[in-house]
Amino acid sequence: MQLQTDEISIRLMHDDMRDYELMAKWLSDEKVLEYYEGRDNPSSLEQVLEEYQPVVRGEEVAVACIFSHQNQPIGYLQYYALDEMPETDRQSYALENTQNNFGMDLFIGETEYWNQGIGCKVVSKIINFIFDQLDVKKIVVDPETWNTRAINTYEKCGFRKVKLLPKHELHEGEYRDSWLMAIDRDKSVH
Repeated sequence: MQLQTDEISIRLMHDDMRDYELMAKWLSDEKVLEYYEGRDNPSSLEQVLEEYQPVVRGEEVAVACIFSHQNQPIGYLQYYALDEMPETDRQSYALENTQNNFGMDLFIGETEYWNQGIGCKVVSKIINFIFDQLDVKKIVVDPETWNTRAINTYEKCGFRKVKLLPKHELHEGEYRDSWLMAIDRDKSVH
């Protein structure tokens, strides 16, 4: 998979030390960790290899990608099928009566690219790819409620808040609320 426009490209993450080193750089940056994983949870190169190498090699259900702005790698995104999740999780995500659902996560690891509309371009590109190429009916995300920058980006791309997920994610030593947000294939803007 390679998605390319004039300034944004998304490619599969490679089983290559350069990609793992990028992830270790991003996942040890305090500004990035404030929003993704938590500042109390920096990742060494060894930890990145342990967590992401199985994903990159196809041993996990997620598809790991690196996205670039003007050929400069600046962030990570992953998407994954949700149909095999346990029934209790499917219920909490309001997916109990549907099939062909995906989740996704992403972050911009190069903080000088924040607040430039790049996240919205990346999200729009990947949701169009997922809907058009993978026969997906719904995509969900679950940003923490305080992460207004991510929530605003998802809303600009057509996601809507579905429900509050109380104490959903452990972040910096406490369980925090998240918003379940979704976009349906038949309501997406192509």
